[in-house]
Amino acid sequence: MSGSNSGWQERIWRANNGADIARGNVLGSRPFSVFGERVTSGSAQNHILWETGMPDTLTVPQSVQMSFVSTGADIRRFKMQYLDGDLLEQEEIITLNGTTPVLTQAEDIRFINLVYSLDGTAGTTVTATSGGTQYARINPNEVQFNQAVFRVAANKRLMMTSLYAGASSASSDARTVVKIRTSFFNGDSFAEQGILHPVSGIAIQDAAVTLPFGPFPIPSGEIVAFAISSDKGVQALGGFFGWIEDA
Repeated sequence: MSGSNSGWQERIWRANNGADIARGNVLGSRPFSVFGERVTSGSAQNHILWETGMPDTLTVPQSVQMSFVSTGADIRRFKMQYLDGDLLEQEEIITLNGTTPVLTQAEDIRFINLVYSLDGTAGTTVTATSGGTQYARINPNEVQFNQAVFRVAANKRLMMTSLYAGASSASSDARTVVKIRTSFFNGDSFAEQGILHPVSGIAIQDAAVTLPFGPFPIPSGEIVAFAISSDKGVQALGGFFGWIEDA
């Protein structure tokens, strides 16, 4: 009998690609997730979904050095994962010195993708700034910079496969819209300007939604972020799952 099912193994492989990546069986790929959380004091319009106390809009650092500081006597260590001047993935450990600012060794930071504690929850508010602009923040009793924002490194591609979002408020009638926004649109890139275009969204009212989809590719150098709008004060959270692979 002729091999009429010659394409079957390829379909099987694609159907199980996510599981293979999670097991570490796909060279150059790794599973990935992002989590963001924010509490608004009142109504919000397209506020970036990241740590409470961060700016409402996205500002992209232009190869800068950061200053880390605590609002109290905090000397714990934090690891910063960032993209350098060539948009390559790098990391650095910063040891706080209480209320005395500590400069990063890196002087060419173009984006902070993650900051997390190596010594347990933060006892105070920890911020990373440059030129008066705040680029990262860890609030008290948190272990990381919770941000539903990510910039893809050079020579990599992000494949999003599912997302989730939720919102709760003191009043059950708070209406919240969560949008996925990207720095690329119709073949144009706006990553350096930090301009984000909406590509999808959901509306929720004191509820949570999980959506499987994709995979939706985010190319090298581009930014993907969640943004929230609400008619009242709300505690919103959201994030996505997927994988990073070689481009």
